[in-house]
Amino acid sequence: MKVLIVRNDRMGDLLMSLPALHEIRASFPEAHLTLLLQKGLEPLLEGHPDVDRLLVWEPAKGQGLGAIWGWAGRLRRERFDAALVLNPTRLFHAASCLAGIPLRIGYRRKCGILLNRTVPDTKARRDLHEVEYNLELVRLLNSSSQTQCHPAPALYLPSRPETDREAEELLKGRGISADERPIAIHPWTSNPAKGWPLESFLEVARRLAKGGRPVLILGGSECRGLMDPVKPQMGSGPVDLVGRVPLKVLPALLRRCSVLISNDSGPVHVAAAVGTSTIVVAPESHARLMARWRPLGDGHRILLSPRVEDLVAAASP
Repeated sequence: MKVLIVRNDRMGDLLMSLPALHEIRASFPEAHLTLLLQKGLEPLLEGHPDVDRLLVWEPAKGQGLGAIWGWAGRLRRERFDAALVLNPTRLFHAASCLAGIPLRIGYRRKCGILLNRTVPDTKARRDLHEVEYNLELVRLLNSSSQTQCHPAPALYLPSRPETDREAEELLKGRGISADERPIAIHPWTSNPAKGWPLESFLEVARRLAKGGRPVLILGGSECRGLMDPVKPQMGSGPVDLVGRVPLKVLPALLRRCSVLISNDSGPVHVAAAVGTSTIVVAPESHARLMARWRPLGDGHRILLSPRVEDLVAAASP
C-alpha cells in the first residue's frame, strides 16, 4: 500500500504529524509512506525511520487551478492507494481527488466534499492536543467510524552522527566545550500576538550568561535582520547564532543544550523531539492554544506572561 500524508504548513505543525506517521508505520509495516511538506523543512525529516520518501511543496508556486492540475498529474503518476490530508487545504483535497486516489481522508472543510472519508473539524470546541487530532484521522485508514483517541506519544527525531559532529564543531568554535550544556534561547515566533518582547529575552540571556552558563541565541536566517539592530544591547556574554545554524543541525545542537527558552515556535517541538527540556513563554490570552500546541514529553514548562525574574529563576539550576 502506498500512502501519501500531507502536512504542508509550518515547522511545529509538521512535527506534530510524527506520531501519526509512527502509528501508520506500526499499523501497516509494509506500506510505503510519502510525506508531503513545505519546501525548506525537508532537512528535519530526511532519513526519519517512519518516512520512506519526502515530496516538497513550494508555496511560491501558488494554490490556484494551475497548481491543482499540476499536483493532480504528479499524484496520479505516483498511483497512491490512500491520501491523508492532516491540515485542511483545498489544493490537496482537489489534487488528490483529480488524481483518482481511492481513499482520501481529511477534515470536512475547505472542499472536504472531495474527500471520501472525513471527520468534522471540531478543534474550536474541544481541548485535545494537535497530535491527538492527527491520530483521529489516522484511524480512518482502518475504519470509516471515528474512534476514541489514546494519549499522545512523544515526538522523536533520531540522532545523526554527521550532524552531531557539525553541532560539536559549531559549539567548539564558540569556545563551548563538549562537557558544557548551554542554555538556548529562541526569541522569535510566527505570530507576533503571542510573542514576548525581544528585549526581555535578551535581558534573560544577559543575566544567565553573567551566572557563568553558556547561552546561545538561536533563530533562522529570516530573523537576522531583526537581530542585528539589537545585538549591541546583548553584551559579550551570550553567543549569537541567529541565522548560523543549518536546519539539519538544529536537532543535534538542541540535543546538546540543557534547556530551550522560547516563544511558542517550531524549535520548541524540535527540542522536545530530541529530549531537551523547554520553557515556553506565552501571553495569558493564549493559554488555551498552548494546551493544544504544548511540547510533548516530560520536563517542559509553560510560563504565561512572566517577568524577566521569573524566567531567569525557571532556567537556573
